[in-house]
Amino acid sequence: MECPKCKAPAASHARFCDQCGLNLEENAEFLHQQALDRYHRGMIDEALDFWEKALQQKPDFSRGFYYKGLALYDRGDLVPAIQAFEKALENEPEPFRVYFKLGMAQYGLGDLAASIKSFQAALKLNPRSAETHYRLGLAYLRHSDLDRAEKILTEAVGINSQYTRALYMLGVVFSQQGNQEKAIEKFRQVEAISPTYLAARFELGMALYRNGDLAEAAEQFKGTVEANPRFAPGHFMLGEAYRRNGMFSEAISAYTELLELNPQDVEACLHLAECHMQLDFLDSAREAVDRALAINPDHREAQYLKKHLSELTTPHKPGF
Repeated sequence: MECPKCKAPAASHARFCDQCGLNLEENAEFLHQQALDRYHRGMIDEALDFWEKALQQKPDFSRGFYYKGLALYDRGDLVPAIQAFEKALENEPEPFRVYFKLGMAQYGLGDLAASIKSFQAALKLNPRSAETHYRLGLAYLRHSDLDRAEKILTEAVGINSQYTRALYMLGVVFSQQGNQEKAIEKFRQVEAISPTYLAARFELGMALYRNGDLAEAAEQFKGTVEANPRFAPGHFMLGEAYRRNGMFSEAISAYTELLELNPQDVEACLHLAECHMQLDFLDSAREAVDRALAINPDHREAQYLKKHLSELTTPHKPGF
C-alpha cells in the first residue's frame, strides 16, 4: 500500500504516513486500498467495513460505492448492491462499468425492465461491448421479447464471431421462435468452436428432434451422455429419439439407464412400457407400468396402460 498523498510505502495498519504525516485512518483513498486488499483475499465482510469508513470520510466517493456494490453483489446481497451502484453513478465520470454491474444486479433480482435500461445505458457508453450485448439479450429473452433478443444477440456475435455463449443463446431464441433450422445452424457453430459445450450439443439434439431429424438427434443425445453419464435429460431424450424412430430395444436401454439415475421418473417408466409392448414383452411392460403407478397411483395414462395390459396375453413365441 502507499500513501495517497506522497505515494510513499505504507503498512496496512499504519495510522499516519511516515513521510508526509497524512492521517491514513481518516483518508478515504487509503481506506479504499485496505478494503481492496481484503476484498481480493476473499475477506468480504472486513472489506465492507473499510468501505463504510471510507464513505463516511468521503460521501461522494464513487469508486468506494462501486466496489462496495461489487462486494455486496459477490455476497448475494443484491438490493444493497443496487443501492451502492446507484450512489456510484451520482459522481462517476466514466460510468460504463457501473451501469453494467447495476444491470447484472437488477437481472439477478428479477427486475428485468430496470436491467434492460441499465444495459442499454452501458451500451451507449461502450457500443462495442459484446458482453453487454449478450447480457441485454439475456434480459430480453427472459422478458419474452424474442425479436429484440435475436437482434441484440446477433450484434454480440457480429462483434465477436467466436462468442459461444451468445451463439448458444441465439440458438435458444431461434428455437423458441420455432425456427429450428436457424437454431440448428447456431448450435452447430457452437459445437464447431467448442466441442465440449454439452449444453449446446444437447440443444442441437433438441432442435434436430423437433425438426424430425431423429437419427442425428439420437447421435447428439448419445454424445451428451457419453460425455456426462449422469446427465439424466440426455438419457431421456436419447430414449425418445430412439422410440420415435422405431428403435425400441435401444430406447429401452436408454430409459433403463435413466431410471437408474432417477427412479422416480414416471414418464420414463411409461415410455419404457410402451417400448416393451412394441416388442411384445408384455410382462416387462406390466412391470414398468406397475413401477409408474407405485410412484404416482393417480397417473391416468399409467392407469389406462394397466387396464389395457390386463386385457392382453403374452403371445406364444416359437422355441418358448
